Amino acid sequence: MPDVTVKLSDGVREVTVEVTGADDALRRAEETAVRLYGIAAANSPADRRAGFAGWSPGSSTERSGEE
Repeated sequence: MPDVTVKLSDGVREVTVEVTGADDALRRAEETAVRLYGIAAANSPADRRAGFAGWSPGSSTERSGEE
């Protein structure tokens, strides 16, 4: 089990770093995640967003009782 997990995301790119067994696990995970995120952002198109245009992850729409 990791000591610390750091996740960075902008909706297009997501970086998850897990560090185990280090005295400075949080600092190392943060530095690594930021470095990897920078590489991912520099090498992928910035105009493509994940998900559905205009939709939000949460919704106030309720299901009918028949569903």
